[in-house]
Amino acid sequence: MKMSLSLLMVFGLGVVPTVIAQAQPVWGQCGGIGWVGSTACTSGTTCTTLNAYFSQCIPSGTGPTSSTTSSGSTPTSPTASANFWFSFGDSYTATAFNPSGKPPQVGNPMGNPTYPGGTVDGGPNWIDYMTVERNNSLVLTWNYAYGGATIDATLAPPYSPTVLSLTDQINQFLNGTAKKPTGAPWTSQNSLVSFWIGINDLSWSWWQQEDRLAYNDKLLDAYFALVMKTYNVGARNFLFNTVPPFERSPYFIGIDTNHQGAPILNGVIVDYNSKLKTRVRNLSTNLTGVKTWIWDSNSTFTPILNDPKAYGFRDATTYGAGTDLFWGNDNQGLHPSSTAHKFLAQDVANVLAGTVW
Repeated sequence: MKMSLSLLMVFGLGVVPTVIAQAQPVWGQCGGIGWVGSTACTSGTTCTTLNAYFSQCIPSGTGPTSSTTSSGSTPTSPTASANFWFSFGDSYTATAFNPSGKPPQVGNPMGNPTYPGGTVDGGPNWIDYMTVERNNSLVLTWNYAYGGATIDATLAPPYSPTVLSLTDQINQFLNGTAKKPTGAPWTSQNSLVSFWIGINDLSWSWWQQEDRLAYNDKLLDAYFALVMKTYNVGARNFLFNTVPPFERSPYFIGIDTNHQGAPILNGVIVDYNSKLKTRVRNLSTNLTGVKTWIWDSNSTFTPILNDPKAYGFRDATTYGAGTDLFWGNDNQGLHPSSTAHKFLAQDVANVLAGTVW
């Protein structure tokens, strides 16, 4: 879906956006690096600076336990009023969150490290933007995603044995947050579980000689067995993201010297995404109380890469530091830039429109 010029103005890609004068709602963002919206907050809330990237409209009498609001108080976190997001995936989502570290709380909705966390590009990624800028309510996000992750290391070995696969991430969740500690009183109604996984799996499969399309079924069998583990402990709201066309990344273009690999990989990705969507439909049909959303990242990436200048990007292949670059500063050219992630977050927000997220 091609973005309109009005959306380009919102994102600030190549044009200067207009500052919104109206007051931001409770829990809304009101400042920080890159913020172009209003710095005013609705009555009864204070625009509280949490770090250089993020200021939030926090109600009087609430705030992070480790910070002091502008009124001088140091209140406790009203997590009972929060909505909880449990995120799983790879480097496209990872923020270097440590489940054993500081948990998400009011005024620090991503927990640790300090927002935007340890992202590939150094700036906010899509889950950062969704949590603090595109939120429609107080959202606390436990982001278990880990750079380099595959679905299961026995099916697709990650680049390092220290990488936490989706299987490992789910086990972290089951051994921690799934037990609903005091700081995370989540329920089936106020929680969302999201998955963006498969890039590293399909990259690994591209080098193999076996039937790659049959291999997709093996991957998805393992994937949805893990989804069921979250369902069994109470998860009912699920967001699934498809695999983007990463065969068009500068990294892959650089290693595909004979130009024969891209069509093969594209076919594998198309097959995987089609089967993923079928599994998601079956999930919501066969399980009681389940709601599902699918964000088709492939359909978001493709028009931008086809006509990058129309979206304010320099071209489809340059990567590095720069607000006009789609591919980020990761020394590989495999990951979207923080600017691109803002586009992605807008699209995810459109998919989740009408929900509390």
